[in-house]
Amino acid sequence: MTIGDPAVVEPACRVVLMLGTSMQTRGGVAAVVTTLRESGLFERARVRYVATHVDGGRWRKLAQFAHACVVAVRALRSGTVSLVHAHVASNASFWRKAFLLWVARRFRVATVFHLHGGGFEAFAAHGFGGPVLRGCIRRTLESSDVVIVLSERWAAWVRAFAPRSRIRVIGNPVRCVCTANLSTRRVRPTGNGGRVLFLGMICQAKGTFDLLRAWARARPRIGGWRLVICGNGEAEPLFTEAARLGIRDDIEYLGWVTGDDKERELAAADIFVLPSYVEGMPMALLEAMAHGVAVITTPVGGVPDMMEPGRHGLWVEPGNVQALAGCLERLANCPELRAKLGEAARHHVLEHYSVEAVEPQLSKVHHEAVESARR
Repeated sequence: MTIGDPAVVEPACRVVLMLGTSMQTRGGVAAVVTTLRESGLFERARVRYVATHVDGGRWRKLAQFAHACVVAVRALRSGTVSLVHAHVASNASFWRKAFLLWVARRFRVATVFHLHGGGFEAFAAHGFGGPVLRGCIRRTLESSDVVIVLSERWAAWVRAFAPRSRIRVIGNPVRCVCTANLSTRRVRPTGNGGRVLFLGMICQAKGTFDLLRAWARARPRIGGWRLVICGNGEAEPLFTEAARLGIRDDIEYLGWVTGDDKERELAAADIFVLPSYVEGMPMALLEAMAHGVAVITTPVGGVPDMMEPGRHGLWVEPGNVQALAGCLERLANCPELRAKLGEAARHHVLEHYSVEAVEPQLSKVHHEAVESARR
């Protein structure tokens, strides 16, 4: 998008400068932004996306951030930017966006702080810098024209931490596939086996190793089922633990999957499991629900706002391997329950988390932020 002369730019032609990680990176923020772009929002809202982060080594990341700073400042100086919308997570992500939001305010441009990442509360409490860090976070939140959070739980935390923040709760958007009654394709007869899918980072925080231990317990009663693990992270420890538990032959490891490969795995899955200890609003869980897959997860972060246990999926407490094994057995041996939960989850996501449901909320927040900055 060409940046024009501020003397001749009409307000209707102004752009939203959106900041976040590269859409080629791995993780929830990239998935959210990609969903918004593919929905056509970037064209409708005149969004110019600036990637502040890429995967790779330290110097590559620094070079990307330096480039993002140059692009952002040039755009702000041109007078064509009506709003800066920053997708923010913990650690370096916060510092990058906090700096650019501060720059935007120097140009008297409206700012939106969009909080992602289940670890942000811990980052604020225990991150490097102590009181200085907490003060910076508080000032950044309270100085933003609007703070978007993913759930009521996060809204409560921000109110307590930065009480002068102007908070709006908007869930992550997800693209809903246009195939009716997806869950009916998953009603395999009991005993014929099926596929249990995990999508995400392979690490203890995501409960990956709890899933392996639960699988080992449930295995004698779910013969013929396969555990499909898609993700990056601690792959070698995963293989070692699976071999120790005697379940290595049950596992299909596909690495990190995107695009058509991810769609294919979601379409083929009978059960989706995400037994995390920490979450914001997990995109993988929303995607599985949108595909009509019966889900098992933990009530952490924004998950309690996303679904009702027993209606849209099953819950277990983080780290409860026995309960997780029980849920696997229950769903594996009851195709009717899988179909019921999957269909209810799909309708719930269509109503509350589809792009069509979320986009008007984002547009309203953008308008509110611009009006707030003018006052």
